[in-house]
Amino acid sequence: MKHFYTVPMALLTANSPSGTWHAIVTPGTPTIALVVVEGWNSPSDQDAWEALEGVNEHYIENFGAVAPPGAITAFAPWGATSGMTLRQLFQLVRARWPACRL
Repeated sequence: MKHFYTVPMALLTANSPSGTWHAIVTPGTPTIALVVVEGWNSPSDQDAWEALEGVNEHYIENFGAVAPPGAITAFAPWGATSGMTLRQLFQLVRARWPACRL
């Protein structure tokens, strides 16, 4: 199962996930990356990375919620607008970045 995160670019550069992952700089907020982890090397590696300050996981079960303003800003150059759900936002992203597909 894929895991979706947003993290500061500086954190990602210094502490990349341990496993198979992809990342993209968000076009509206270049200091933030969207990270998709396809698989972790171990549960303890996942726990350690997720415990880092600044790592924010986006749970699939929350994709029906309205996207927060920071997420809209991060992807506004790709068409994100206020009131979109996280699912709609991720659909916008995956149209340009296939790694974001569930």
